[in-house]
Amino acid sequence: MKVRDLLKTCSGSFHTLEGDQTVEQAVQLMSGHSVSALVVMGEGISQGIFTERDLVRCHILFPGREIHTIPVQAVMTSKLIVAEPGDTVDDAMGMMIKARVRHLPVVGKQQIMGMLCLTDLVKNHVGALTQELHYLKDYISDLQDAAHD
Repeated sequence: MKVRDLLKTCSGSFHTLEGDQTVEQAVQLMSGHSVSALVVMGEGISQGIFTERDLVRCHILFPGREIHTIPVQAVMTSKLIVAEPGDTVDDAMGMMIKARVRHLPVVGKQQIMGMLCLTDLVKNHVGALTQELHYLKDYISDLQDAAHD
């Protein structure tokens, strides 16, 4: 299965904010949309990603400083690891595992088309394994029926 196909079946939605917005605004946005990552934009293009891990990093880098005074761009992850629509789901999962990330923006035609999270990939993988298990059970059942004939 390709990433583009998975985006059709999962929400794939993503939310953005500007890099000069504060960490407090990011947390409010994340809470309001029930998401754990935001794409950070600047001048109309993606500059990075802000995740729950970046919030933790914020407290380490700026101990005692209020989050309403810290710009997102100071703590965001600027090196984006992305998938392309033509990548396989297995490749996307491999990228996420290797990079130890839980969110993977999907980029096509130099624009973010959607966001995959590890949960999307796991659900897809479990679904494929469940389907294969049912097929194998039916196959074994047919073999047993043929042996009795």
